[in-house]
Amino acid sequence: MDQEVKIQQYVLLAKGARGRGLTEIIAKATADPGVFGFGELLDVPNIKELQGTDLSPHYALLQLFAFGTWSDYQANAGSFPQLLEQQVLKLKQLTVASLAASQKASAMVLPYSQLQASLQIGSVRELEDFLINHCFYTGVIIAGKLDQKQACLQVHDVLGRDVRPEQLPDLIQRMARWIAAGDELLRAIEGRVSYATATSDAARQHREELEARIEEVKRAIKVGFCWDARRL
Repeated sequence: MDQEVKIQQYVLLAKGARGRGLTEIIAKATADPGVFGFGELLDVPNIKELQGTDLSPHYALLQLFAFGTWSDYQANAGSFPQLLEQQVLKLKQLTVASLAASQKASAMVLPYSQLQASLQIGSVRELEDFLINHCFYTGVIIAGKLDQKQACLQVHDVLGRDVRPEQLPDLIQRMARWIAAGDELLRAIEGRVSYATATSDAARQHREELEARIEEVKRAIKVGFCWDARRL
């Protein structure tokens, strides 16, 4: 089932639930192997009402899965409900996505050492098995290649995660710069197209003039030949 369809189902359930019923929905959504975005669920008014109550750890858990990483959980494990095995796996998958997304587009490479430290995975073999089985084969988390010789993960594409509200201004600025750069590139392309068109038109006109001149010369030669023939 499509991820968007799944999260919408959880959103509808949350809109009709209260209290403990919401904590069960949060637990199911964060353990669901087909859901990796939680922003829409966080925006449900009933979910927001969990803040400041004895159920606030469950709201914090949903925020963790929306924005956080495995390191964030380890640093404040006592602030969250106990994680299920499926939730641990999901959070580690999301951690890989965050690490990959933090790399510069021109050098999307993650050293094994960084991944092992962030995921708390001891051996290289265990790390590679995790990346292959739980990140590559899902077709959702990440696309890339393992470079065993250089001991790194080469990232080609990565899952986009939810954006914190306080990150929106910076994201908007970056998008504006990207759009401006795109507009500038488009103008440059249009300029080259116009130049190519003008050059092509000029070449075609020159060729037509040359062909017309050749025809004139041919006619002149033919007329001259006929005149000489009559004189003979």
